Amino acid sequence: MTVLKNPGLPGKRSFRTVVYASSGLNYAAVPLLNQYQVFDTPDPDFVTGRLDISVFANLGASVPWPFANTDVPVNGQVSIPRGGGPFPLALFAHGNHSPFENSTPGYLYLCELLASHGVIAATIDVNFLNGNNFGENDARAIVHLEHVKQFRTWNNTHNHPLHRKVDLDRVLLVGHSRGGEGVGHASLFNLLNAVQPDAFSPVVPLDGSVGLGPYHFTLSAVAAIAPTDRQYEPLTGPTVVPDRYFLMHGSQDGDVSSFEGYNTYSRTHGVDLANPMVSDGKLKVLLWVIGADHNQFNSVWAPEFSPGPVISRPDQEQVAKVELGALAQLLLLGRDGYLKVLKDHATAGLWMPTGSRLVSQYQDPRRLFVQHNQEGLAPPVVSAPVLGTVTSSGVQASRQRFDLVNAGAPVPTITLRLEWTALGARIALDVSPATVPADQFKVLSLRVGQSTEAQNPVGQDQDFTVEVSCGSRTAAIRVSSLHRLLYPDVVFGTGKIVMQTVRLPLKRLARRGVEVRDLRSIALVFDRRPAGAVYVGDVQLSD
Repeated sequence: MTVLKNPGLPGKRSFRTVVYASSGLNYAAVPLLNQYQVFDTPDPDFVTGRLDISVFANLGASVPWPFANTDVPVNGQVSIPRGGGPFPLALFAHGNHSPFENSTPGYLYLCELLASHGVIAATIDVNFLNGNNFGENDARAIVHLEHVKQFRTWNNTHNHPLHRKVDLDRVLLVGHSRGGEGVGHASLFNLLNAVQPDAFSPVVPLDGSVGLGPYHFTLSAVAAIAPTDRQYEPLTGPTVVPDRYFLMHGSQDGDVSSFEGYNTYSRTHGVDLANPMVSDGKLKVLLWVIGADHNQFNSVWAPEFSPGPVISRPDQEQVAKVELGALAQLLLLGRDGYLKVLKDHATAGLWMPTGSRLVSQYQDPRRLFVQHNQEGLAPPVVSAPVLGTVTSSGVQASRQRFDLVNAGAPVPTITLRLEWTALGARIALDVSPATVPADQFKVLSLRVGQSTEAQNPVGQDQDFTVEVSCGSRTAAIRVSSLHRLLYPDVVFGTGKIVMQTVRLPLKRLARRGVEVRDLRSIALVFDRRPAGAVYVGDVQLSD
């Protein structure tokens, strides 16, 4: 078996980092913008054109930018592995910050990491949209895609240093804050030939006829770090990300403290009620970093106010390097073993900072929901096409359209709340074996998390037992042997209920005599704590 190496440590490839920028910039003439002078003298091989984004956004107000929104630059810093390639491409975009501080270099620590493993990685300039601006995240998406297009141009340009060195079949877009919302819109816009930004705007061709597009890139995934949500909303409604989706957020975020990205995550790759057996074939991953703030994912941003203890910048950057490094290893470099890190953050335990407290969710592209809870607010049922019944004893079970994380937006999904007040309370999903082909899967998983309600002891992990039965045998597995169910980090007086994906290998059940081809019951037995309240998102079989 291949031993995985820490994806957060540098690889063996050497690389060089160059500045690319539009011609004719003169930031030096504007003293307030002296941090941008790095773009005044790009590498001669990496001079770019300009973009007209005027239909999508105005520039940030009260800043003497040396260009208009009809003529914005394509600037960035790119780390390029040495060698023949072709190399995958990753592009990082910052979010809103003081426009008088250049946010672009803040992800060079991630670009250099990926480049050392054989990925062309760039951090792009979207500073001209920063400041007193709102609703501009569609423009951030367009700028992000235009940077991908620039690399495609270089890849196709004979005698350019990147000629035939960019693997455009393996592209990762990463965004932070408003840039994190922007990558979701970019994922959507990438599929379009035209877009109407809002009801008061014309339809904008994205076919190259007016300078923007065409896109239709092969995006391996989009990754959002502490993103906003719905600051821009397409006319078609809230964006549903069509590509693989990765979300990372810190509990001590004092800026996007509402964890808005959870709403994006919930909308993405959700249950198709008309065809619950059908998957869109895309995974999604969530990492909740207890103690991380908003700003320290960007190495040049000062820590912002946070209401509680914040982990150090080196520790926060280490978490980002391990998780995004694993994502790149898996989806850009084809090293399948790193899927384990995305499925369960505990796999990366030795690579994470000492004392890290993390919560992770993973939804496999191949799954069978035994219970997804999206049928409505009626009492819980086994989800079709699985046949069965739900029975309970001593458990108050209610489906709720509840804002688990206080994200302040319409809640797109339903969650099952379970409360008990005595040891031995239980709820069971009794199923027909003929409708549950468990032998075709590898794992029984459920998403579950505890709340700060009075039933749960403050500061303690919650625990219970999962009982799985076939016709003749029952296996009882304590949840704490699979994963911790952490007490929420209380911030601004509330604790966000971020559910943990608990994965129970079916092989473990088989070793205890359970015949998985004859699966008949999955029960949650509350025998570890005398009282409590937990929230369950779904129960499923997956790989």
